[in-house]
Parts: sequence; C-alpha cells; structure tokens
Amino acid sequence: MYYIGESDVSEYDKHRTYKIRKGDTLQSVARELGVDAQDLRRHHNIYCRIPDLIEADFKSHLELLILPPEKKEAKTNDETEKKRRKVSFGDDNRLHFSPERTNENYKVQYISEVGDEVDVTEMNVNVKWLAVDKNKYHLFEINRASDIYINGKVPDTTMNELGAKTAEVLYPLKIVVDEFGEWIAVYNYNEIESRWEKIKNEILDYYEGEVAETYIEQIEYALENEDTLLASLRSDYFLRAFFNGIHIGYTADYSFKNEITFPLEKNKESVFKVEQKVASHLDEEGLIKVEQKGDYIDSGLEIDLGYAPWKGNYSAAYFLDADSYYIEKMNLECSIDYDNPIKIAIKIDSIKQVNPNND
Repeated sequence: MYYIGESDVSEYDKHRTYKIRKGDTLQSVARELGVDAQDLRRHHNIYCRIPDLIEADFKSHLELLILPPEKKEAKTNDETEKKRRKVSFGDDNRLHFSPERTNENYKVQYISEVGDEVDVTEMNVNVKWLAVDKNKYHLFEINRASDIYINGKVPDTTMNELGAKTAEVLYPLKIVVDEFGEWIAVYNYNEIESRWEKIKNEILDYYEGEVAETYIEQIEYALENEDTLLASLRSDYFLRAFFNGIHIGYTADYSFKNEITFPLEKNKESVFKVEQKVASHLDEEGLIKVEQKGDYIDSGLEIDLGYAPWKGNYSAAYFLDADSYYIEKMNLECSIDYDNPIKIAIKIDSIKQVNPNND
C-alpha cells in the first residue's frame, strides 16, 4: 500500500513565509520581493505540503508562501560559496534519493547511428512522483507528449502513426522505483491492458493490411502478462537512462567499479564495465555530478570463432539538484564497433515551466 507521508510539524513553522494577499500572483510577489518567480515556485514546492504545490500560479486556498532563506545581500559571495559547497551524503557515502514532490518536464533527444544511417528523435516527457511505501519503493507516473519528431519532422507513415497509438496505450505509465532510484516494475498493467482493448478496436476499424496485423500481434504479445510488458519496456531508452540506480553508496574516494547493462543491441542487453563516481563538491552550476565511464564487455562468441573481440564504450553524466537530488539533466552515449557500428546518444534536459502571465 502506497502512502504520502507528511510531517507532524507544519512546514510553515520551519521557514520564512509570505502571507498571500487578495490579488497576489506568483509574478507580482516575485517582483515585490526582487527574486526570480520560478526560483520562488521551486523552493516553495520542495518544502510545502502536497496540496499546496504551486503549478501555474497560487491555488485559491493557499495562504502562505514558503520563502528561500535570507542572505541575499552578498550575492556574488553566496554564489561562489554554493559552487564550493560539499555534496551532502548519507551513511556509507550514500547519495540521497529524495524524489518526493518531483513533477518535472523534460526535453528528450535520441541520436541513433547504425552504420552510416543517423536518426534524431525528439519528444517531451513528464516525470511525477506519486507516493512511497514503508519499504521505500517509490511510485512514479510517466507521461509522454503525443508529438514526436524524427529528424525534425512529425512522421506520417503508417508504422509511425501506429507508434503514436502505442503511446496512447502505455501512457500515463506508472512504475515502481526502488530506494536507489532504479526502475524495477510496472504498476498499472491492468489499466494499460484495458486501454489497449479500446484502442485495438480503433486500429481494426481504421487500418488494414499486413503492417497493422503485425503491429497488433506485437502489442498483444507485449501485453500478454505483467512480465512480458516489463520485458518489452526494458528497451525504452528514457526509462533505462533516467532510472539508472545512481543513488547508492560510494567509496571513501567517491568512486567504484560497476557493470552497466543497456539495450543498445536489438533484443539483447549490452554489458559495459565502468568506473562510477560522484563529485564531492557541487559543480559551477551548483549541481551534483555523477559519472559512469567504461568499455563494452564482449560476450566471447567472436573469440570462440577465432575473431577479435568487439569493442565499445559507455559514458553517462548525471547532474542533480543539490537540494532535492532529482535529475536536472543528463547525457549518455554508448557504442559497439561491429562491422556495422551502432551508437546511441541520449540527452535529457529539464524544461523550466514558464508562467503564461510572465512579462
């Protein structure tokens, strides 16, 4: 059973607050206080109760706005100090996983290279934290925007139209993430299966031919049960890259050797041996940097056949908010130098919401 925990002590007793007056908006209060409206919104949302989250603007019932700490008079010195600030770790140098109240929009880009063919896919994805249970398993909702661009254009082939139908079936997708930030299960299988029954009838009414029949067979197989759906979604680049399990314990020098698997090859997990490390201090932007770098581990089949082992590389960099430890942005590249080399590059950037009343 998932629950949303709240402190017994009011959050508003622990922080500086502003009493919201009739006619106040997020923008007008920000101007009055001389601070950035989105910084004001973000700070409030980190510490407030869930019903009091600010979205586009103040909710009608909201009476108090949680303000950032004072000490704005020496801005340059404050920014310098923030850059030099040490990262806060838990026991055993554990990197905290504190996704509570996360509700972020991300711009996602995949660059796929197979031989000489290059395709660029772009989309927007929303990641929203919903709840946590007593065993520290977190529940997230993932939503993907319907518009997907391939090489700068909205695709108009039958397969791509059917791909858009897949998004209608899968999203919103609810997933379970463990205490280390790694995705481990699909939570709303029954809901997805129910959506498919409706959308399948729409496909049968509108599409004909072998392409539609093959598509339906593939979806039916993926939705056969919870395990087959999970196996199918294991090839989703966003889920695998974003929920990678980086919030773990690190050594005294903040690094260790690790094995990373990634679905670079079709229907197969590629394995990479990497050095994983976290910076002990915030970077120039005040973010926590986590890196994974290493080489492809050949399965050994080529060696058995008398060929030289395949080579490849894996490189990922995560940049986390220093207060909430959620991902602000990340970059990942992995490749294998087959006779026909394959490479995938993934870029994920947080999109800061802009108030429509912003001047």
